[in-house]
Amino acid sequence: MLMIRHSIGSRLLCQTNRYTIEQQDDRWLISLPVDEETASKVLDFKDEINLFEVKENEKTWFYSSDGDIHFQGEKLMIVADHKTVYPT
Repeated sequence: MLMIRHSIGSRLLCQTNRYTIEQQDDRWLISLPVDEETASKVLDFKDEINLFEVKENEKTWFYSSDGDIHFQGEKLMIVADHKTVYPT
Protein backbone atom coordinates (compact mmCIF):
# COMPACT_ATOMS: atom_id res chain seq x y z
CA MET A 1 0.00 0.00 0.00
CA LEU A 2 1.16 3.53 -0.76
CA MET A 3 0.05 6.54 1.27
CA ILE A 4 0.66 10.17 0.36
CA ARG A 5 0.43 12.46 3.38
CA HIS A 6 0.78 16.18 3.95
CA SER A 7 3.89 16.55 6.12
CA ILE A 8 2.25 19.17 8.34
CA GLY A 9 -0.45 17.44 10.37
CA SER A 10 -0.04 14.16 8.44
CA ARG A 11 -3.35 14.58 6.56
CA LEU A 12 -3.93 11.65 4.20
CA LEU A 13 -4.11 12.89 0.59
CA CYS A 14 -4.14 9.53 -1.20
CA GLN A 15 -3.98 5.84 -0.40
CA THR A 16 -3.69 3.11 -3.03
CA ASN A 17 -2.50 -0.39 -3.83
CA ARG A 18 -2.05 0.55 -7.51
CA TYR A 19 1.40 2.08 -7.88
CA THR A 20 4.91 1.41 -9.14
CA ILE A 21 8.28 2.42 -7.72
CA GLU A 22 11.31 2.34 -10.02
CA GLN A 23 14.81 3.19 -8.86
CA GLN A 24 16.66 5.53 -11.24
CA ASP A 25 20.23 6.06 -10.03
CA ASP A 26 19.87 7.85 -6.66
CA ARG A 27 16.18 8.69 -7.13
CA TRP A 28 12.91 6.77 -7.22
CA LEU A 29 10.09 7.31 -9.72
CA ILE A 30 6.77 6.67 -8.04
CA SER A 31 3.73 6.59 -10.31
CA LEU A 32 0.09 5.92 -9.61
CA PRO A 33 -3.24 6.43 -11.33
CA VAL A 34 -5.35 9.18 -9.72
CA ASP A 35 -8.28 11.38 -10.62
CA GLU A 36 -7.91 15.13 -11.18
CA GLU A 37 -9.24 16.03 -7.72
CA THR A 38 -6.64 13.85 -5.96
CA ALA A 39 -3.87 15.12 -8.23
CA SER A 40 -4.87 18.71 -7.45
CA LYS A 41 -4.73 18.06 -3.68
CA VAL A 42 -1.27 16.51 -3.94
CA LEU A 43 0.04 19.23 -6.26
CA ASP A 44 -1.25 21.94 -3.88
CA PHE A 45 1.15 20.57 -1.27
CA LYS A 46 3.90 19.27 -3.57
CA ASP A 47 6.65 20.80 -1.43
CA GLU A 48 5.19 19.34 1.77
CA ILE A 49 4.38 15.67 1.14
CA ASN A 50 5.63 12.40 2.52
CA LEU A 51 5.07 9.05 0.86
CA PHE A 52 4.92 5.78 2.75
CA GLU A 53 5.07 2.35 1.20
CA VAL A 54 3.72 -0.10 3.75
CA LYS A 55 4.53 -3.80 3.48
CA GLU A 56 4.05 -6.65 5.94
CA ASN A 57 7.43 -6.31 7.68
CA GLU A 58 8.59 -2.81 6.75
CA LYS A 59 7.53 0.73 6.07
CA THR A 60 9.47 2.88 3.61
CA TRP A 61 9.40 6.67 3.73
CA PHE A 62 10.04 8.63 0.53
CA TYR A 63 10.06 12.35 -0.14
CA SER A 64 10.96 14.78 -2.88
CA SER A 65 13.22 17.60 -1.67
CA ASP A 66 12.43 19.75 -4.69
CA GLY A 67 8.72 18.95 -5.10
CA ASP A 68 9.28 17.09 -8.38
CA ILE A 69 5.66 15.99 -8.90
CA HIS A 70 3.70 15.95 -12.15
CA PHE A 71 0.23 14.91 -13.29
CA GLN A 72 0.11 13.61 -16.87
CA GLY A 73 -3.03 12.10 -18.27
CA GLU A 74 -4.35 10.01 -15.44
CA LYS A 75 -1.00 9.36 -13.73
CA LEU A 76 0.64 11.17 -10.87
CA MET A 77 4.42 10.92 -11.08
CA ILE A 78 6.66 11.76 -8.14
CA VAL A 79 10.45 11.77 -8.24
CA ALA A 80 11.70 11.09 -4.72
CA ASP A 81 15.30 11.74 -3.73
CA HIS A 82 15.14 10.38 -0.18
CA LYS A 83 14.29 6.89 1.07
CA THR A 84 14.36 5.50 4.59
CA VAL A 85 13.27 1.94 5.45
CA TYR A 86 11.88 1.09 8.89
CA PRO A 87 11.14 -2.43 10.15
CA THR A 88 7.64 -2.94 11.54
